[in-house]
Amino acid sequence: MQTIDELLQEAYDLVGQRLPKETFRDAEHPNNRLLIGVTCLRVGAVNVAYRLFESIAQEGPKENANHHFAYVRSLVEMAEIDAENERYSQAAEHMATALAEYPESMGYMMSRVHLEVYLTYYQYQAGRKDEALSSIAALCAREEQAFREMEPSDAKALVGPGLCYALHQWALFYAMEGEWDRAYEKANSMIPYATSVDEAGVEQAERLYREGNGEAAMNRLIEAVRYRDGE
Repeated sequence: MQTIDELLQEAYDLVGQRLPKETFRDAEHPNNRLLIGVTCLRVGAVNVAYRLFESIAQEGPKENANHHFAYVRSLVEMAEIDAENERYSQAAEHMATALAEYPESMGYMMSRVHLEVYLTYYQYQAGRKDEALSSIAALCAREEQAFREMEPSDAKALVGPGLCYALHQWALFYAMEGEWDRAYEKANSMIPYATSVDEAGVEQAERLYREGNGEAAMNRLIEAVRYRDGE
């Protein structure tokens, strides 16, 4: 089994020229290992990156807030790599642990709602469909309540993106089952929470739906709804 020193040497050979040497010298610091792992990921060295993230995750939660961020971020990165390799049960396990340890102070860097949506997707792909649908429904209900409790302009900016993302995924779950009526209905429910809506696109989607083309209607509706930065 590869030692941590051997792993760091392998990483240094790959990305040593991209990072300060101090990053490798102080690699006991979990944030430095996280940075090395993310850099490896960017150059396509996925297996090395995964093992670096794993070395942090295996140390468990941290009392130091910065170190704890590295712990949670490493679990999230592992989950995403697991999912890309269709290890969905493992991805769900890692993401669930990350969410259980997620500190609210991390919200400015990593959206908890988005991570919760990822978890439902992993559950669904792992064959835990009932659990995924129950989880996404509870998540949307919670965020809809949070939306109602805020001023409309603040709600659209702060709650709307995550809520729309969750509703979008819920619609996609129905689409994956070929339930186009329910998929269209769920996509349509994004509109009140979106930052902007292409009304002409919504009208086109409604026409397609009336014509009995639920799949095209849902896709056109999703295209017409803007809820993320840069869209």
